[in-house]
Amino acid sequence: MLRSVGMAMALLAILAVPANGQIEIAIGPLAGAYVPTGEVAENIRVGAANFFNVSQDPGPAFGGRLGVRVAMFGVEAEGIYALSSLDLPDRAATDDAEVLLASLNIMYNVFQAPFSPLVLWLSGGAGLVSHQGDVYDNFQDTSDPAGVIGIGGRFGIGPLANLRFDLRDYIYAFKPTRGTTDRDSKIQNDLMLTVGFEFTFSPIPSTPLP
Repeated sequence: MLRSVGMAMALLAILAVPANGQIEIAIGPLAGAYVPTGEVAENIRVGAANFFNVSQDPGPAFGGRLGVRVAMFGVEAEGIYALSSLDLPDRAATDDAEVLLASLNIMYNVFQAPFSPLVLWLSGGAGLVSHQGDVYDNFQDTSDPAGVIGIGGRFGIGPLANLRFDLRDYIYAFKPTRGTTDRDSKIQNDLMLTVGFEFTFSPIPSTPLP
């Protein structure tokens, strides 16, 4: 399913290419903050007590992106590793719970400042969110497909380099299982706020039509 969505997104970007469009490859690292906004489970047992409102803690994140841009459009792959833990009332319990997030997004420039290297865009796509770490070792179904929406921008700091910032929301239904235990799925909105450097190059020089 994700492969079909990715192929469709790439096709849309290609169809939007003008005949004399400049193809640009962008690659770069990122760092930022992982900010989950929902509870991952309710009524789970930790030790000898029942606890409610168990949630993932915010944490630092890092990763990278690779994209292709033409004119107002772009297609971009993103991979992020977030250091996190579960907010468990029983502090004697192991709470290590990292999160891996990956997505493929279409980007559309909505604003380019006149006489300035500032560009702003909207983005949307499909992704995958995987919960890992000691807490989830005894659980199954901890990876889920996600829809992704976001906003972002870049500011040119050199001929081939940009400083960029992004806010993306990974939206998915999280329903980990353990043995025969069946819990209700919880809708998650995991926010990623990132900044990073982006390096660009054009593999094919632009050739205007005669």
